[in-house]
Amino acid sequence: MPLAPLTTFWAPRWWPVWLGLGVVRLLAALPWVLQRALASGLGATAWWIARRDRRITLINLRLAFPALTEGARRALARRHFQSLVYSLFETGLVWFDRRNRLGALARLEGRNHLDGALARGKGVLLVGAHFTTNEIAAATLVQSGHPLDIMYKPADNPLINQLALRGRIRRGGRMIPSDRFVELLRVMKRGGIALYAPDQRFAGAGHLSVPLFGVPALSNPGTTFIARATGCAVLPYFPRRLPDGSGYVMTIGAPMEGFPSGNGAADLARYHALIEAATALAPEQYLWSYKRFRPATGQPDPYRKGALRGSE
Repeated sequence: MPLAPLTTFWAPRWWPVWLGLGVVRLLAALPWVLQRALASGLGATAWWIARRDRRITLINLRLAFPALTEGARRALARRHFQSLVYSLFETGLVWFDRRNRLGALARLEGRNHLDGALARGKGVLLVGAHFTTNEIAAATLVQSGHPLDIMYKPADNPLINQLALRGRIRRGGRMIPSDRFVELLRVMKRGGIALYAPDQRFAGAGHLSVPLFGVPALSNPGTTFIARATGCAVLPYFPRRLPDGSGYVMTIGAPMEGFPSGNGAADLARYHALIEAATALAPEQYLWSYKRFRPATGQPDPYRKGALRGSE
């Protein structure tokens, strides 16, 4: 998506976004220790204010972790809200930091896996997922020293979308809108690297229902299609915010052997298992406040107290 002049967004209806941007920029300038303390306090506030997101989070956690007590799930949900607030600080760090604090805070592991896969000359698809640390995860990949393309879903608000593009491009890499799937195939065919996170709900053509955290989930078989069409290597890439708040570890895993397998559902099951393993290391950091388990039309919807889902 091309960049548009920001002067086109001076009308009063855009002022709330500009105000929010100013707050994020101010927060990004604070010492990291202070940001940690604020994230904890603001996360507790958000837990009480954001009733809709709180409800979705608790439903998801009940589905994904039925063995936990309700008290344990609520404690995890509260930590998730703190993690969501952390993501605002991290967005500011990626978009506005001029002191390269990100380079000191984030460590990229598994570069040897990436370099080895690139040597094949057929492209590398890094498959991630939607964690609250995604802004940091994408920005940290510049430490690999290789050019990078990132597939993203444009924001509904055009100003937010333009600001996000500028903030991300400044770190390096090219952004590919999610509706330009063919561009991702071209990157693979020319031997490039792309970051792709297909874990959100997908009810489009060719979708498959494959359990995620033991729950049936409408899922995107795009990774299988890309690998089959281009012969690219597929490597997992998952972020983690360290529990003591001292920084981040972003891990590139080894290439997925025997991928694609010829069975799209089995390929998705392998991918989901990787997400579950990464989430187990820091369960509050997965995006639980998203309606990942919405079913197909005519099936019971857990977000509607089991009422049958209507038309899409």
